[in-house]
Amino acid sequence: MNIKTLKIFSDLVANANFSKTAKQNNVSQSAISQKIRLLEDRLNVHLVEKKKKSFQLTEEGTVFYHHAKLILSEYEAMLEDLQNYDAKTLGGVSLLTNYWIGVYLLPHYVREYFKTFKNCALDINYGDFNGMQITNLDPRSDLIILEFPPQNEDLAVELFAKDEFVAVCSAQSELKSQALFPLENLASQPLIGFTKLHPLRTIFEQGLERQIMRPHYAMEFNQIDLIKQAVETHNGVAILPKSSIRPARESHIFHTLSLKDRHIPISLYFIYRKNRKMNRSLTHFIAILRGETVFQEEPSAKEESCLSENEIIF
Repeated sequence: MNIKTLKIFSDLVANANFSKTAKQNNVSQSAISQKIRLLEDRLNVHLVEKKKKSFQLTEEGTVFYHHAKLILSEYEAMLEDLQNYDAKTLGGVSLLTNYWIGVYLLPHYVREYFKTFKNCALDINYGDFNGMQITNLDPRSDLIILEFPPQNEDLAVELFAKDEFVAVCSAQSELKSQALFPLENLASQPLIGFTKLHPLRTIFEQGLERQIMRPHYAMEFNQIDLIKQAVETHNGVAILPKSSIRPARESHIFHTLSLKDRHIPISLYFIYRKNRKMNRSLTHFIAILRGETVFQEEPSAKEESCLSENEIIF
């Protein structure tokens, strides 16, 4: 028996649905049934009475569920205490996000953070995923910043930034004299876009739901920088977040066009665990994301010197 099995059993009771529980725990429905059977064999009791359209707990199952919840609660409390102890020692922030958010949207917030916590760790890790793939917050991460908020009642989700899609072409393109880009032009223009499972592609294509035409991708990449290089080299068109084009630096390379008759927004969320004790640097960073002004006073020497050897990853 392990914590994962206890969590699956508790989720099954809470959901009263094998399919939903399997999806929530990233396992197959048959795996859920097998784990319950193995658990019953090990305990030598029947925990669940499964029927065609529903199931219910036996008396033994009710007792087991009660203690499983207590064990899971203590386990989460242990992780919380360990993380808080670590955080108090380090005084830093561990953040998980997508590459494009970290490169194009976070630098401003990072600079604000280091104005107060000059030497405290800010560890930023990247992955290509969205909130629909997140069922819980990794104990090693204080925050997640994503385009899609996860559906989990134990996590707090706050909107902190908005962006929008624009069409991007080479500064030498025949489109450089235009200000608007009709989306129906994608039928005749080679589209350089994101790979199929990239969250930005998902958002863009959801925004095209009522369009008759569907985009044809000439090239696909998983990073904005690669898409921009392809646009510059092959003179195609890309649909990118407006924040990813920096006019002051790239006006001689790219030309941006607003989408005609269609505004496709991009919402960014930060996610953290509810009812948790936060160290001072994490509280400050969240306040920065919210646009609040806090901690005007200088940090203590202890806060300024925390974990200066930790590398900040960008």
